[in-house]
Amino acid sequence: MKSNTCILIFLLFFPGLKLQAQFSNLIIFTQEKEPFTVIMNGIQQNPVAETNVKITGLNAPNCKVKIRFQNQALAEIDKTVYLRPETESTHEILRNKKGVYVLRMMNSVPLDEAEAPAAGQEIYVYTTTPRISTSVVSQTTTVNTGLPGGVSVSTTTMQTTTNVGLQEANASQEKNENHHLNEGRPGDHPGPGGCPRPMDPRSFDEALQSISSKTFASSKLTIAKEIVGSNCLRCKQVKEIMQLFTYESDRLEFAKFAYKHTWDVRNYFILNDAFQFESSIDDLNRFINKKD
Repeated sequence: MKSNTCILIFLLFFPGLKLQAQFSNLIIFTQEKEPFTVIMNGIQQNPVAETNVKITGLNAPNCKVKIRFQNQALAEIDKTVYLRPETESTHEILRNKKGVYVLRMMNSVPLDEAEAPAAGQEIYVYTTTPRISTSVVSQTTTVNTGLPGGVSVSTTTMQTTTNVGLQEANASQEKNENHHLNEGRPGDHPGPGGCPRPMDPRSFDEALQSISSKTFASSKLTIAKEIVGSNCLRCKQVKEIMQLFTYESDRLEFAKFAYKHTWDVRNYFILNDAFQFESSIDDLNRFINKKD
């Protein structure tokens, strides 16, 4: 009885040692120039068809994957993909001897040994929530002008409808934001260690939800690093993620990690408000000074 009580107390005070969630990445690509979308466990992950897709934040040992080609004449691929914790596995879409497209595993490496994202590779955080898409419907209306001879004029209008499945509804907002990024704004220019372009608001909200959904502090820090390591953030976005952490040490560790993945690093001072202790601010400043 005493032994069982000790074990229970140990698990209560050190839950992260055995119960820590472990994540993995999945890369799917093709050299056949046939764009595709990835549907995992019934949920489409990439909003538009691509030829190289990386999905991060996977926390299950396996998943049902469906590859749907942009060319509807091509048959879909259905396969169960097995994932090892803390690894990044790469699968290629290629033709077999019968000329049929199949999905085959190429390799698997530990996350800390994974290579930087390839050029043209699109990265998405795994989601279980359907994304939003927009579809355009063309409607033609014929109007009688009342002119001699009964001349009529046909007009075509475009109507946009919203469906569940993709996240392109925010395209105009992202385009507008990218325009501002190209223009540049006072006090918002990338400094040393800055990255090219920050995440759009919709993608960042999904990232926040993914991080906050984790129960253990160690899991939150792991998935936060995973997301930031493959993306670019603004200082205010880094601060929002920091505020999801309970422990000061986790906030400091994440702030250091996110520095080289931050677009407007000259504004990094705004992170000071996320700390409780002056010593943490001093530690972060020393870290930044060494980087500069």
